[in-house]
Amino acid sequence: MGKQEKGGWCRTIMKIMFSHIGLCGLVALYCAAGGFIFEHLEKSNEEQICYDTYKEYIVMENDSLSKIQQLVEDYEGNPDKSTLKFQLQGILQIYRDNSINIGYDGGNCSAYGLVDGPKYKWSWSGAFFFSVTVISTIGYGHIAPKTFWGRLVCIAYAVLGIPLMLLCLANIGDALADVFRFIYAKIFCCGWCRKKEKTSKVVKIKPTESEPPNWSEKSRIVNNPQNVRREPPSIKDNLDKVDDQRDNGVKVVPLNMKNTGSSVVQRTPPPKNPEYDSESDDDDDDDDIDSSITIPLTVTMVVIGTYIFGGAVLFGLWEGWDTLQSSYFCFITLSTIGFGDVVPGTDFDNPRAHAQLVLGAIYVMFGMAILSMCFTLMQDEIISKCKWIGQKLGLIDKDEDSD
Repeated sequence: MGKQEKGGWCRTIMKIMFSHIGLCGLVALYCAAGGFIFEHLEKSNEEQICYDTYKEYIVMENDSLSKIQQLVEDYEGNPDKSTLKFQLQGILQIYRDNSINIGYDGGNCSAYGLVDGPKYKWSWSGAFFFSVTVISTIGYGHIAPKTFWGRLVCIAYAVLGIPLMLLCLANIGDALADVFRFIYAKIFCCGWCRKKEKTSKVVKIKPTESEPPNWSEKSRIVNNPQNVRREPPSIKDNLDKVDDQRDNGVKVVPLNMKNTGSSVVQRTPPPKNPEYDSESDDDDDDDDIDSSITIPLTVTMVVIGTYIFGGAVLFGLWEGWDTLQSSYFCFITLSTIGFGDVVPGTDFDNPRAHAQLVLGAIYVMFGMAILSMCFTLMQDEIISKCKWIGQKLGLIDKDEDSD
């Protein structure tokens, strides 16, 4: 009994996990857990990197200052200032290139975590956004793990997270596609876009005739223990036989009962089931008709364009980007190209940067689900158009396609 209850609980848990809501919740929990893991692995190392780059920068800065000081002393009293200017430009160019290579941003490393100090890139919101970009295969590259364990965990995290994300997108995309077909058929088209109605096929059942018994005019003698002479069945016997067969679902039509007593047996269809519900069949037919509806490519392109435009307005207000830059970021993100040249929430001095990272991650996940829905609808439309062209060219039989 305990094993059966345990098996039932396991099946229930698996059904919940792989349902639409379960998959979305599982992906959200997976990204949240990734945020905590990568924050713990990389946050302390971020501060250590700041100290290392600061030490390297100080050495390079002191070297550049000493060169400039020596150069000024050498040309003191020299009227040729053009050579001095040329050498100073060379020293400053070397200083600039070394500063870029070192990557020191001038922050106070000892003030990390303080109000006026530099902000952690590997905060929970930043690590959460990084986790979303990893399992969605966007990969901006604006931040990346630097530690040994951070990189090793990133590999394992991506190996498990990418299939989970793809499964969730496929599942949610199909569900959203069914919802969109229903809305398109019921609201936008008002029922006029139904392309094919299902008709029930009527199967005719031919009545079977039994050979009429030939009763002779004479008496028929049957060998029995009493050697009793049996008379031909009377009209009353034939009527009783007809009533019995009618009760068993067999229709008996007497033919020339008066003279020959023969009859023709015809099979009638079974009686109707009183529990038969015609409304349920109508609902099933409506569901089949809605699922057979294909959405035009222009409609799906409008849906994608609307979502990108909405994101462009949203990120334009948050980040101060122009319309083209915001639209460019949304398209590069939803197409999973992810150049990383334009990323929201990178201004960590902004107090709203953490909220923008979280909302940006939510925009990415919902956007990829909507994009998966649009791809499903576009695939159905393209297949339908190819079948229509094949029928027009005679390559596909209409009867076979309808089956």
